[in-house]
Amino acid sequence: MKTTFATIALLALAGVGLVMAAGSPQPPAAVPAPGAAPAAPAQPAAPAVKPAPSPEEKAIIDGVNAFSGLFSAANADGLAELFLDDASIIDPDGNETRGRAAVGEMYAASFQENPGLKVRSRVNEVRFLTPDVARVQGESQLSSATGDASEFNRFNALLVKRDGKWKIAEIRESAAPAADITPYERLQELEWMVGDWVDESDNSRVQSSVRWADNQSYLVRTYKIEMPNEKGASGTMFIGWDPQSGQIKSWLFDSNGGHGEGLWTRTGEKEWVVKAQGVMQDGRPTSATQIHNIINKDSVKTSSIDRIVGGQVAPDIVDVIMVRKAPAPAVAVPASKPASAP
Repeated sequence: MKTTFATIALLALAGVGLVMAAGSPQPPAAVPAPGAAPAAPAQPAAPAVKPAPSPEEKAIIDGVNAFSGLFSAANADGLAELFLDDASIIDPDGNETRGRAAVGEMYAASFQENPGLKVRSRVNEVRFLTPDVARVQGESQLSSATGDASEFNRFNALLVKRDGKWKIAEIRESAAPAADITPYERLQELEWMVGDWVDESDNSRVQSSVRWADNQSYLVRTYKIEMPNEKGASGTMFIGWDPQSGQIKSWLFDSNGGHGEGLWTRTGEKEWVVKAQGVMQDGRPTSATQIHNIINKDSVKTSSIDRIVGGQVAPDIVDVIMVRKAPAPAVAVPASKPASAP
């Protein structure tokens, strides 16, 4: 097996993304009547400026952030302290938990059954029904370190001010409509990939660059392989959310005419597994399991195992390290000489 193909097979994490078509053509501009004065150009509308939250709104938003922090730290007792004695939670399936003690027990059981649960919450609106009662609407993203897909919910909470502190009287959760979840929210867990990467071994140099596509709809990965005395290779991969499979998926085209695709699963806080399959330029099918372990923010270890090429078992490729490229050094601009006096 040539080293060139082994390297390409390792880099072919999955496949190629779909490219969105350009926007619809604009209608032609109206032609002014003969002799009419030309219309003044339309002035762009000033962007809406969201007013700063009031002190009470800020206190509520800070409380929601504190809730997220306690949840992500698996602090069931701390979460229970945020609720009134007779508070209730209604989950997206309609199940109700009532009473502060029961709420604390419910969270403790969830953290024990699902270690590593994390939540991110965002407040969209705070509406005061009275000076001491507020309705809060927002959204949350629940993720698990064990590889479960993220769960997106909307919440509607009723807060009551007691002894100068805002306490939760009720939380009602509902599943977020799929159309309301942005591509960026689906792919945010892979944002660590963005940047320029390189692997330099004794007989090859692999460069890779990952960028966001327009509107952060896809991650776009390009790579280039250089080897002495051999023809180089390159490719482009799109990584996006596949609503049909309900999973992150990638699509790849390489410069030799091959293509492939893969399904991504998070199997640990710093580990991703990709089940990849594809077709080489000569028609032979390929498949492999790629395992990506995040060593730190600047290095990733990748292995490609269970490799099949044209129906034949191929050797595993293990522990290839890609490191983030250091930024190019800034070029000093020489100071201009002052003009001489006449």
